[in-house]
Amino acid sequence: MNSSAITQRSKNGALSIGKIILYNLAGFSFNLYDTILYAWLPYFYAPPEGSGLTPYISLTVFAAILAGGRILDAVSDPLIGYLSDNTRRKPYIFISMPILFITFILVWNPPVKGISSINIIFLATVLFFYYWAYTGVLIPWFAVLPEMSSENDERVKIATIGVAIGVFGALIGGGLSGVLFESMGPFMMALILGTVAFVAGELTLFGIDKKGGAVPELKPDGFFKALKQVFFDRQVISFSVMIMFVQLTYQLMLMNVPYLTKLILGGREADASILMGEVILLMAFSAPLWFWLLKKYSKKTVFRWIIASMATGFTASFFIGSIDFIPPMVQAMLIFPIAAIPVGGMFAASLGIIADLTDYDELKFGKRREAIYYGIYGIVRKTGWALCSIILAGVFQVFGYSLENPLGVRVLWLVCAFSCLIGLVAFIPYKLGDSQEETKKIMNL
Repeated sequence: MNSSAITQRSKNGALSIGKIILYNLAGFSFNLYDTILYAWLPYFYAPPEGSGLTPYISLTVFAAILAGGRILDAVSDPLIGYLSDNTRRKPYIFISMPILFITFILVWNPPVKGISSINIIFLATVLFFYYWAYTGVLIPWFAVLPEMSSENDERVKIATIGVAIGVFGALIGGGLSGVLFESMGPFMMALILGTVAFVAGELTLFGIDKKGGAVPELKPDGFFKALKQVFFDRQVISFSVMIMFVQLTYQLMLMNVPYLTKLILGGREADASILMGEVILLMAFSAPLWFWLLKKYSKKTVFRWIIASMATGFTASFFIGSIDFIPPMVQAMLIFPIAAIPVGGMFAASLGIIADLTDYDELKFGKRREAIYYGIYGIVRKTGWALCSIILAGVFQVFGYSLENPLGVRVLWLVCAFSCLIGLVAFIPYKLGDSQEETKKIMNL
């Protein structure tokens, strides 16, 4: 991708709010899907003992399917990114969105009631197509953001509005999924909320500028050469390792909430929506704070504050339910904000940093390869997501996840805190600026 689209956009002036909102509706869709899938799929297929729900697959096998599917899916990210950089963005989104919707619905309807090898094959197959469709939408959509503007303030604005819209999608998914799961069953929950996500995802096509994904004037590098140039850079590696270990904690948080609600708080499935709703509302309401901080301070500085705050919040979560004179639910609602508020900033800052990495790549090689950078972002995020299911199953198997012994639910919060600390250390070498001029000076280019 050459820089003509960005240059043209800058000359045309600021983007309209309507265009930015339409573009970010895909984020609404993704967050709705993700929140439901990560919060309820483990609980649905491998419920805890004593919950009264039917298990369909053992927790160990479920973890293996989720991990294997995510790793296989991650491999496709840079390929889709490379193709998207050298063709057009919209067709990938248009074709993949319906497949994403259909597979999301199917996954909640296993063919055999009870543990069965047929359910294993079914889940693995449906998730395979779900993940590929997810990539087909996500990578081209992500890659449009750096093309929409070359100005740091406007990129921060797009990303911040995107986080707010994405958080609203997560709020719909987290706030309603538990209630619908309990009252109407998982399949109807998925059908109702999935339809909303599908419509929003299709509308995002109207927010993507025609210039996005234009065929580049320069002959593109081969796929493996481009991948090597992009991935084997110290700045990219620092950011990638950090993202893998930090962002996986949000997925673990969502996966752990239903188990926490049932085994430690003594609540029902619908009560999990209260906690998820609180987390997501806090992410939404904190968006102006992160917009202000990202304009006032560098992204790398803000990101380090974010990681430290998340680690503190997850550590405190270990003690939820252990204070006798405060109701367990109240404890959870008081402690969760410490980790939840910085999560919103994490997503806004991530998108902005990837745009900076794309600018850095252009300074080094004279080409813009937005989508392949988001492909790399997809690889590390999905590798982290793959680790989530393995971590969840491992911690629960070793420490327990039953009404008699819910220690595994508590230990998982400490694992999240430790993962944040690994990410904080990995991010130390990162030093790019918030503009091409600043980066050029810092990196002596």
